[in-house]
This record gives sequence, structure tokens and C-alpha cells, in this order.
Amino acid sequence: MVVDFHAHAFPDALAERSVAFLAAKAGIEHYSDGTTKGLAESAKGIADISLVLPVVTKPSQFRSVNAFAKRIDSGEFDRDGVSLRSFGGIHPDAEDIKGELKEIKALGLKGVKIHPDYQGTFIDDGKNLAIIEGAMELGLLVSVHAGLDFGFPDCTHCTPKRARAMLKSTGATNVILAHMGGFALWEEVLDELVGEAVRFDTGVVARYMDPALAERIIEAHGADKVLFATDSPWASYRDSYDFIDHLKINRKEKEMIFGENAAKLLGINI
Repeated sequence: MVVDFHAHAFPDALAERSVAFLAAKAGIEHYSDGTTKGLAESAKGIADISLVLPVVTKPSQFRSVNAFAKRIDSGEFDRDGVSLRSFGGIHPDAEDIKGELKEIKALGLKGVKIHPDYQGTFIDDGKNLAIIEGAMELGLLVSVHAGLDFGFPDCTHCTPKRARAMLKSTGATNVILAHMGGFALWEEVLDELVGEAVRFDTGVVARYMDPALAERIIEAHGADKVLFATDSPWASYRDSYDFIDHLKINRKEKEMIFGENAAKLLGINI
């Protein structure tokens, strides 16, 4: 089983505009049209499950974003042998963080996504700490964009050093730091984060990361704390899969990264 632990999809009416805006802002290529259909078609033949991570960019989006997440998670958009599942989304400026987390839990979603860059907060500030601590109390996972975002080149809101401060402050064991712990800050990941009780995903690293550096991080951190991811539509499924498959790690470690670790976190029998 292969699980993509980090993908994105938008309602059909918003997908074209959203993908065009984000691609232009970040100056990057996209590999699908941003719809659920496009995501499933991209994943076909590589991933059995793709997990959608919605980003709430303003508090007023909370219910519409999570209503769509529930539709995805219910299996409504499964197709061609690919199951789509979803986390919920929450904004740090929410008036009732605990209440919204409880709503996400009640929807049956297994986690939430926060994106410090697009939400204008640092990962170690009080609002994000409240989300992470509240989610941990409810048994929810938290996926966090970590490292550089091409759309925000002047300020990185989740550096490895700040992520370490967040982990120390919260005692969190429910956090997944995207992009191998901190996109383009991987030497700092080695210094600050390896060995901590945090998981990394491999979203969008395939075209940017030296494989030898990925091998160093996996060896130091443990393959049991690494999750295969694409960050679709911002990366190719084939490139993302081949990057991990060609690493000089053993087959068991690859199987853990490709799906076993994710299945345990999501409660999926394999």
C-alpha cells in the first residue's frame, strides 16, 4: 500500500482559479488541475490513498472548507482505485479554537492542517500552540507546512529552530512537519529536529533535495517517522515515488515510508 500523506484539492468551481493564483504567486509548475478528479487521476497506479490537507486562509472559511473535507473523507470522490481522504482545516485567528477542533473531530476527520506562511503566524506563537495542544487532547494529528514557501520568500514562519521550540513548549507527539522537516533548510533539520518526537513528510522534495541528504535525515531520524508525500498538484507522483524508491535505504524502510507508517497513524488495516 502507498499512501500520499500530503496533497491538495479544491471544489471544482474554485480549482482552476486557485491553482492559477498559487502557481503564479510561488512561480512553480502544477501537475494536475487541482480538482479531486485530477488528484485521483494523478495518483492512479502509484498511490492507493491520497490525503488532502486543506488550508484555511481566513477564519470565515472554516465551515465551507471542512464541509468539503468531510465530503472527500466520506469517499465521495474516490475513483480509479484511488481513495481520497482529508484532514480538516483551522485558522489560528479562530475565536474558539477548542470548539472548532471539536467540530473537526465530530466530522470524523483524523487531523488538521496549519500553514504558518499563508496564515501569517509563526509556528511557535501562542495561537498555533493552542491548536497543537488542543488537537493532541482530542487525538487529532496536525500537519504543518515547514521551511521555505516559494510564495513567501522573505519570511519563513516555520523554521526547524522554531519547530523545535514548539515541540518543547507543547510536548507534542502528534505533529507532522511537511517537506522533510523544513523545505530547503535540511541541514538545520539535522541540527534541530532529528531524533525528536515528530514526523516528517516528503512532500515536494523530489526535485529539490539531494538524495544523500535525505538518506542522512532518514538514518538519523528513523524511517518509522517519515511519511511519503507529494504535495500534489505541486509535484509529480512518479517523481515523488521514484525519489524514495531510489534512495540507498533498505526495502523495509521504504515500505514503512510508502505506506506502513501512514496506515498506523490513520488506523488503516494493510
